[in-house]
Amino acid sequence: MAAEAGTGSKTAGRPDRWLRRVPVLAHTTTTEGRDGPRTEEGILMKQIAGALLFGAVALVAAASVAAEQPSDISAGIDPSSRRLNPAKYPTQAIEACVDGTVIVVVQIDKNGEFSKATVERSGGQAYFDEAALEAAKHWTYFPAVEGGQPVPGKIRVPVDFPVHDRCWVSVEVDVQARPDSASMKANPPKWPAAVKHEKLRGNVVLLIQVDRDGGRKNLKVGVSSGRQDIDEAAMLAALQWFYRPAVLDGKPVASVLHWPVYYGQKTPPAYR
Repeated sequence: MAAEAGTGSKTAGRPDRWLRRVPVLAHTTTTEGRDGPRTEEGILMKQIAGALLFGAVALVAAASVAAEQPSDISAGIDPSSRRLNPAKYPTQAIEACVDGTVIVVVQIDKNGEFSKATVERSGGQAYFDEAALEAAKHWTYFPAVEGGQPVPGKIRVPVDFPVHDRCWVSVEVDVQARPDSASMKANPPKWPAAVKHEKLRGNVVLLIQVDRDGGRKNLKVGVSSGRQDIDEAAMLAALQWFYRPAVLDGKPVASVLHWPVYYGQKTPPAYR
């Protein structure tokens, strides 16, 4: 075995190399203490013993704290408590017509009681995060179990804030919003093969929130075709379109556009 770097020793493999690291008293000095004569060697041994005792106490304390900390995602939640105590929908989100999903990690003690909640992934708005954290305090949980005994644990909970229903209410306008014709022709729906093979015909009615600047905020299916793949093809196309805003009293305004997208027809009916 090679010698330790920088020591120049050729006895790295000998056990006595470890002895050189222990301080050895060249002589023993006797001093007077309250309990009688004592030596420096005795004082040193007491100091070592005290340090070892302190270290042992610290390890026991650390182990005790660690035992109370949740180690993994293993706790549970009562679904009915979530339904009875849903997250309060923020007023700001209603006004802005935005949505988001917050991922919350909740720490549960060994009695199944709420300990702490943190945001693992933000919903994009601080008010979504705050609402999710507040809701987590009111749910019912189950502790993790190890060796048949309840122990602290964690649970990851997604909290959804969909676009509020109020945002989908139509308003009376002088001129309806509509997709830009050029962008519709450049991005037609890519219907699934079943439309052609099974000679399917019909339409999907999309609800599209169009801002007063023509920007598209949100989109969902208002009237389904009855097939998810067809509905999704219509939505994917609409996501690529540009829009013209609605007009009220000569000014552009935000509105909800109800737009039918036809499939299985060579010449779709005229759009309204």
